[in-house]
Amino acid sequence: MEANNMARIAIPSMTDTGIGSDVCVHFGSCEYFTIVDVYNGEIKGVSAVSNASPDGEHNCAAPAELLKVHNVNVVLVSGIGGRPLFSLVGKGIRVFGGAFGQVSDALDDYASGALDELSDRGTCNCSHH
Repeated sequence: MEANNMARIAIPSMTDTGIGSDVCVHFGSCEYFTIVDVYNGEIKGVSAVSNASPDGEHNCAAPAELLKVHNVNVVLVSGIGGRPLFSLVGKGIRVFGGAFGQVSDALDDYASGALDELSDRGTCNCSHH
């Protein structure tokens, strides 16, 4: 993360336990998004929001809408399909792939530049994308 930079980062998570939660490898089917506010490289706040969608489990746009409402501007994922990626990018949310382990690991990898920014195609080979 750049100095003097504010980021609201969302990471698909298995639980709502904060930065100790495991990263969910399937973006659209995660139970929660851990949202981390980072300012000048320091964590200033951590919360979790449920990924429950009234439109059903595989509405590709629902997570993007949810994250936009929560003012997220960066998402860290293990992988993601093309349609959900385009939905996020279309809302001005930057997406970085290659996040694994715990949320804290994903944040460390993002801060060190180890994650790749995704902008033109997804990384998931799931048949429903």
